[in-house]
Amino acid sequence: MHKGQERIGYLDGLRGIAILMTAAWHYLGPIYHMHLPYDRAFEWWPGVRYGWAGVNLFFLISGYVIFLTLERCTGFVDFALRRWVRLFPGMLVASLVIYACRLPMGDAMPGGDPRPVDLLPGLTLTNPFYFHYFALPARSLDGAFWSLYVEALFYVVIGLMFFPLGWARSIAGLLLLYAFSLIVTPIAIQLHLAWAAPAIKLLYHAGLQNFGWFASGALFLKARVHSDKGLFWMAVAIGLCSACTTVLPGGMEKSSRAALFAGLILFAAVQHVGLLQRALEAKWVLWLGFVSYPFYLMHSAIGVGLIARIGGALPGLPAILLPILVLGLMLALAWVVAAKIEPPIARLLRPATDTLRRLLGAGASSQTARTSGTPA
Repeated sequence: MHKGQERIGYLDGLRGIAILMTAAWHYLGPIYHMHLPYDRAFEWWPGVRYGWAGVNLFFLISGYVIFLTLERCTGFVDFALRRWVRLFPGMLVASLVIYACRLPMGDAMPGGDPRPVDLLPGLTLTNPFYFHYFALPARSLDGAFWSLYVEALFYVVIGLMFFPLGWARSIAGLLLLYAFSLIVTPIAIQLHLAWAAPAIKLLYHAGLQNFGWFASGALFLKARVHSDKGLFWMAVAIGLCSACTTVLPGGMEKSSRAALFAGLILFAAVQHVGLLQRALEAKWVLWLGFVSYPFYLMHSAIGVGLIARIGGALPGLPAILLPILVLGLMLALAWVVAAKIEPPIARLLRPATDTLRRLLGAGASSQTARTSGTPA
């Protein structure tokens, strides 16, 4: 059991590992090879082609830690405001920086020319698909934002379920939504239900097919809190189902699904293996975890654009130095945002969120856990 209000260090370390995996996928893998001066020269390096699985590791971590937040909140409004203050400052800064960088970098950055309407998906944490219903042809400023849209919906869904239903029923609700998303599409296709196509698209873009990862992470937490081996193996089983049903990136061979299993095994092992926990609590790994959120938001399009521009300006520079140099630059920028910019913005937002709490009758945030013995 974790003591008091302390952060769980090895989970921050896992965030650091996940962010390195994602960066390797974007900077060395095949997804943006058309922008990279070295094309696909490094995609066969160990781990590079499987870096996309870092996002699923993030989902596991989110499912685990979000219940720590839920159980010290007074209700849905308090929880929603906490999550908004946590996510919005970084997304605001990242959106503005990405938008500004696209103007001088042009086609070197993936994603095309920016338009003001393209700021909306990120700032509202809403998939651009839904803006099209309002005749707003918005696009994500960065393709990596897709997972934040899924996370934001998860927060809304789990918040609405947790406070009236409790942790067990809310996790069951996540699993029902996950199962429903997997069942509806094949049935509709098998029965040639053309009228169901809009509903299928809504489900797909909502990202409910990823809710199994969140449920697995939540069960790992409850297994640890209650020292319950049954919950632990249930978490493993649901994680395995999620690994088997996650859609692989285009062009990935089926064997690459092993990366999802490896991430799940690592997450499960770190719950009990002290040596792994200590390794993930190394200072440099924890530092990566600290900057992981702004880094994730900004590293993809800007980083790829910088690799393209620097490679074009310095053709004699060894190819492998390009992603290393840009990784360092993006980590430095992420630290500036995490340490110097996000906190003041959050402080500026606090009076507004406190006012909303009073108006909506949410009261002050409580630091008392809702469930006895559960760490906040």
